[in-house]
Amino acid sequence: MQLLQQVEDVDAASAGTVRLEHHGVFVTIVLNRPDKMNAISCSVLAGIRRAIQAAEQTPSVKAIVIRGEGRAFSAGGDLEEVSALVADSRRFDEFLDYWHESLNLVEDCELPTIAAVHGIAFAGGFELTQVCDFVVLGEQTKIGDQHANLGLFPAGGSTQRLTRLIGPRLARWMLMTGSTISPHDALRVGLVNEVVEEDQVLRRAEEMASSFAAKSRRASAEIKRALALGEGLPVRDALRYERQIAVRHMASEDVRVGITAFQARTTPTFD
Repeated sequence: MQLLQQVEDVDAASAGTVRLEHHGVFVTIVLNRPDKMNAISCSVLAGIRRAIQAAEQTPSVKAIVIRGEGRAFSAGGDLEEVSALVADSRRFDEFLDYWHESLNLVEDCELPTIAAVHGIAFAGGFELTQVCDFVVLGEQTKIGDQHANLGLFPAGGSTQRLTRLIGPRLARWMLMTGSTISPHDALRVGLVNEVVEEDQVLRRAEEMASSFAAKSRRASAEIKRALALGEGLPVRDALRYERQIAVRHMASEDVRVGITAFQARTTPTFD
């Protein structure tokens, strides 16, 4: 399917709440509800899912940037939508299935994903950043989980992912108090990769995405797979997975291209 058709499919799937932009070697997934501070609804999740699939189905795409339109990355889940569901446990459970499946698609995407985070990233928006591979954060951006401030439960994954990212004590404090974390503290504890001036967030995220142009898409995917499979396992068990992936990957065409280029003292070109 042509990428233009996929762009239109994302718009249709999301009812215009998500936009897919093609920038050569990378695509940008834009949360497009600026009047709602990019609150994440089922339509937004549908758009994200379709956009991830479109990027993975396009061989020339090497990376994905995720950003918000307007003044914020995302204020979180759409509480108007959620409030209509919570009274019916079955419907809310189905909604959580859809939410987790959607974030899992981002987390499991074979392409490197980069969150360009400006303004605010709260609650569900914060949870979306946690499933991206890399995060660029604006130096004035407010980031954190706000569920506790409203007596809500962070059901989008923070109770499990955040502690793995920053450790249990800080994760407990943020989740149970609703406290934000300063951008530079977020950098210090490994929650984000870089902190830049607010108006440079997107530019830096795009630079990071462009850096994958010369990289093997297959190698990036296999590294991500090994990291995911090994997480939480004893190191020797994890190394067994690493070995299986390595044996498979080292027999690939990309490895032949890379070694040939090394021997010829040239730069490899990967399909």
